[in-house]
Amino acid sequence: MIGRRYVFFVAGYDPIDLRQQHGRFRREIAKFETTWRLSAAVSDMVPAGDGGWCWSVAVRGPGWAATTIYEPLDWHDIVAADLARPLLPRLSGGLVAFFDFVLTGTAIRYFLASWRYGLFFLLPFFSLLLFTAVSIAAALVFARLVAALPFHTLMAALVAALVFLGLMRWPGRRWRVDQALADWISARDFMYGRRRDVASRLEDFAQRVIAAAVNREADEILIVGHSLGATMAVDMLARALKRDPLLTAHGPTINLLTVGATIPKLALHPFARRLRADMTRVAAEPGIFWAEYQARRDPISFYKFDPLTLRRFRANAPGKKPHVCLVGIKDMLSPETFARHKLHHMRLHYQFVMANERRAPYDYFLLCTGPARFEELATAPAGALDLFDEDGTRRPPPSAPAAVPEPAAP
Repeated sequence: MIGRRYVFFVAGYDPIDLRQQHGRFRREIAKFETTWRLSAAVSDMVPAGDGGWCWSVAVRGPGWAATTIYEPLDWHDIVAADLARPLLPRLSGGLVAFFDFVLTGTAIRYFLASWRYGLFFLLPFFSLLLFTAVSIAAALVFARLVAALPFHTLMAALVAALVFLGLMRWPGRRWRVDQALADWISARDFMYGRRRDVASRLEDFAQRVIAAAVNREADEILIVGHSLGATMAVDMLARALKRDPLLTAHGPTINLLTVGATIPKLALHPFARRLRADMTRVAAEPGIFWAEYQARRDPISFYKFDPLTLRRFRANAPGKKPHVCLVGIKDMLSPETFARHKLHHMRLHYQFVMANERRAPYDYFLLCTGPARFEELATAPAGALDLFDEDGTRRPPPSAPAAVPEPAAP
């Protein structure tokens, strides 16, 4: 069993700061305690190496105890700076990114890989088209009303601009149009090697992982990448292996968990050669176990799609990486909660890093803070249901393969 684990968490393209992450972690772990009938204590934030911050988590169950150091590898300030830039460069940059992904055939590959993700790609640009159409319609109506006045054309253009800006605020902010445009611009620039600030941060993150391995701060190191953070986690781990080829020989086992992952977002682009090489390097390292969890209900990811081969996922095989686990978000939530959020794609996307309300094969907090080895939990046919009783008692691993529960029907 694992007595001490070190978790590095890489968030997606999100401006949520460390204090907000810490507060959310505390709220969610309270649900985790109830779901599995365990006790958990989360410390305040304390300084980690190289200017970072972390907190400790102590979890107890019948006959076992585990301690986790949880360190978010923070890059929210870079995201916030992107979102603070003026609107016009974001609009122009977003259109450049749109035509890049369309003209290179990447957008078509999205639909072939996952039609849901293809629609997600189109959504912010469709919103811009809709806002533009409404703005032009408003301007034409206004122009007719004031046709007899001087400068009526100029006034109508001003009305169009004001209506467009108003729509970008509402419903644009609710629909996260600004954030989506900035995300696509940033991801494209990163793919082309134009984000020195992101690359520098990833070098710092790689050094933190190396330090944790060299110092033997835990029995197991788990690197978690959520959403675009999954791509960052792969990049960071490849950088760590380049800096220290003996990374996996220092003592702690090293694992990679990608959830709600959008790795094919860039990997499907013909010019993403560096990312594809990084994935191959990480997957080829014998001392790293990589698991990716996928859910049909999360449209901001690629369901039943292998991020390494960039082909449809068929089945796992011995030694295959990543080990792909298909799970149902509906299985994790109460019927009432799921009914309330089933149309809120962002809420379902974040469920991968939130606590379950029901015992299910996938449980983020058991993976991060429980006593089972990550690889053991990820490869158990029924996941957490195979290894833990309803009261949190740790079971021995199943001696024979059991049937994998099918994810709940969509």
